[in-house]
Amino acid sequence: MSLRMKISLLSLNVRGLRNQVKRRSIFSFLKDQNCDIFLLQETFSEPKDESIWKSEWGGAIFFPTGRLIVVSILINPLRTLNVEATGKDADGRIVSVNLIYSSGRISICNVYAPNDSQQEQNRYLLSNTEISSLVVGGDWNVTLQAMDKKGGLPWRPTLYRDKLVSIMDDTGFIDVLRKLNPNERSFSYESKSLKVSSRIDFYLISKSITNGAVKANTKVSNAPDHKAVVLDLRILSEKRGPGLWKFNNSLVEDNEFVELIKNSYQLYVGSI
Repeated sequence: MSLRMKISLLSLNVRGLRNQVKRRSIFSFLKDQNCDIFLLQETFSEPKDESIWKSEWGGAIFFPTGRLIVVSILINPLRTLNVEATGKDADGRIVSVNLIYSSGRISICNVYAPNDSQQEQNRYLLSNTEISSLVVGGDWNVTLQAMDKKGGLPWRPTLYRDKLVSIMDDTGFIDVLRKLNPNERSFSYESKSLKVSSRIDFYLISKSITNGAVKANTKVSNAPDHKAVVLDLRILSEKRGPGLWKFNNSLVEDNEFVELIKNSYQLYVGSI
């Protein structure tokens, strides 16, 4: 029997979580959202913070390595999900997990891309993940096309943008919000001082799971400058039934088995 399992992701650049009051406010906001997995960027945690943050969150948190960590993946404490860590980088900018379900798994990667175009910003797309069923979300620090930016200097493609688009073409990754909303101008980042709005926070997903994407949108958050970006997926999951029992015919040639059945039958008849 085939079922559609719904998975909801929320990505948000929180602009720092070291302050306890702000961290608890962000955690409270996240718990009010009806989502399963949260991808946070610019958290700026240190290894010594991990146990404290997990205790305050009340559920699993996956961190990358590094002296200063800028991303993390949080699992909703009210959900029962089978999630395993799969990859992380030493710069604290990338962390990935596998979500395992009855008939497969989906790799989920959270990134905070550097805005220095000289760095290898896209190596995470091809390492330690299942490309055939991969969701990469986070803050990419780039816009993919002119309609993703408003205000400031006129939009133009950058080397980093062209490299990312090339990787998307080579691997079949889809900008899922643009796929579902081809003409919608929505922005995830706003700078009031610079009078600029842009969509630099988005999800790229494998083409093979695009049909399972039912909604992708931005929503107001309590984080400064950035909106949350939500993605709802419905994954085809095979539900296993009780199955058909089949007798092993070779057992009738096993003398010990035959004798056991005879004795058991006689005991059963004698008890009636």
